[in-house]
Amino acid sequence: MIINRNWKDILELKEPFNDAINYSSKDQKQFFSKVFLRTVDLERCLLPTSYYLIGEKGSGKTAYAVYLENNSVGNNQCKLTTMTETQYKRFIAMKQDGRLTYSDYANIWRSMLLLLVAQMIVQHSKGMFDLITKRFSKIEKAIEKWNLNALNPEIESAFELLSTQHADLSTGVNDVAKVKVGAKEQTTDKTLKIKHHLLETEHELKEAIKHLKLGKNQTIFIDGLDYRPEGVPYNEYIECVKGLSEATWQLNTEFFNSIKDSKGRIKITLLIRPDVFHKLNLYNSNSRLQDNAVFLNWTTTEKDFRGSDLLGVSGRYFSTQQIFPITPYEAWSKYHGGERHGDETFKSLLRYTFQKPRDILTYIRIARRYYSDKAEFPKKPFSDANITREFSDYLLGEVKNYASFYMKQSDFGVYLKFFQYLNGKSIFSMQDFIQAFEKFKRWASGETIYAKEYLHDSESLLQFFYDVNIIGYREKMLDDGDSFYHWAYRERTINNISPKIKGAAELILNPGISKALDIGKVAEEAKSEGGNTATRKRRSRRRYNKSKPTGSISKT
Repeated sequence: MIINRNWKDILELKEPFNDAINYSSKDQKQFFSKVFLRTVDLERCLLPTSYYLIGEKGSGKTAYAVYLENNSVGNNQCKLTTMTETQYKRFIAMKQDGRLTYSDYANIWRSMLLLLVAQMIVQHSKGMFDLITKRFSKIEKAIEKWNLNALNPEIESAFELLSTQHADLSTGVNDVAKVKVGAKEQTTDKTLKIKHHLLETEHELKEAIKHLKLGKNQTIFIDGLDYRPEGVPYNEYIECVKGLSEATWQLNTEFFNSIKDSKGRIKITLLIRPDVFHKLNLYNSNSRLQDNAVFLNWTTTEKDFRGSDLLGVSGRYFSTQQIFPITPYEAWSKYHGGERHGDETFKSLLRYTFQKPRDILTYIRIARRYYSDKAEFPKKPFSDANITREFSDYLLGEVKNYASFYMKQSDFGVYLKFFQYLNGKSIFSMQDFIQAFEKFKRWASGETIYAKEYLHDSESLLQFFYDVNIIGYREKMLDDGDSFYHWAYRERTINNISPKIKGAAELILNPGISKALDIGKVAEEAKSEGGNTATRKRRSRRRYNKSKPTGSISKT
């Protein structure tokens, strides 16, 4: 029962951010620390053997790292570092230009990671008294040498394609040959110097770090592994990230674990999506998952949601902004028309989302804009067409970002047009899918597609749509005749990191995304070899299906 108190109006509630990195600023730290839900996974992230923080996009990997960077938990100090597109491109440019082999990736990453760790230690541990004792002088000299030797203009050029400086002076064939040989020797000489500098600085950084006696544990979180720059080939990027992962593993297991006589321990933790971890195909990966990974999973059921962490993090957004103590569940209910309507709203969100904190908070952010002059949110969350469409666009955007690891954005746009050939169906059989696939494949043969592996057969495309949570499947239970719904975000666990779809079951379109898809307008015209091409392409640009939202709502 909701007691009559002086609750804040919706407009008075702070607008939540979509990306937790925005809570790193000074103004936002206090608010984020207050609303953040400390789960058992937060403590597990700090265990000395937790080297991977694994979770779907939007599951809170960055949020955990930001919270631990902003707040001292136990005897731990943490820092979040994000790898950039420029850094990845430099590595891969060196490989493509013949100056690196795949085995060199781990060696170079190791030196760079040690630099990041050294900088973190100085930032966290150096005090005024250390200026007198010069306890950090050795590690600071090693950092300075790394910067001088590895980032001066000559070494920086190792991350870019080297240009031949004297080619323009050559006129004869023999001269050209000499220039090419000289350029090759120059490149080889520079490459050897780079490797020598990195190995030397790696040794000096290790020597400086291992002799420090730290009072607190030091953890550095590495983010940005899930983003593949569009201009970087998929296989090259996988090898680059694999090198980063192996370098992290080597430092954690072989170097940091061997440091003695220090109360504080050091480790590096990678933030990574489960599908990306699976694609890296690391040595002994299953054991790493079981022993060295924290897997963020927020899924719950309509029966158990009241005690779930997902409701906890959603309700805390409301409860922590009040001036009186209130539970997250009570606060959620208050802003959604009471317990009954609050329960139904949350159940709807379980059906229409990927069951991640970002999904719920994004719904709140969208609904807040439309109901800013009200005291409560709508009792039926997706009865408002504006909210439904905007939220569906958000979900499709999440899928698009997820898929960008595997394909260009233009490819993703082409593959989305498959749904035009479902003839308006949101529930369909495998045979329906195959028929739609054949029509789509004929049409797609005239399009420019780079990621063609999903056109090989209908099973490949179906598995892709399942992986990105656009398509799921349901099975009828024999006992009570009810249906059990399967979605990749629910099936994917630490023991089943790459779940497979069952084509024999009844296939369903994700109801949360359906409003942002065209599931049949063009297909009706395309029954015989795709109809008129010009008309089809004009209509395919219309993003939304103006029909009512699909009724295929999954029970979780």
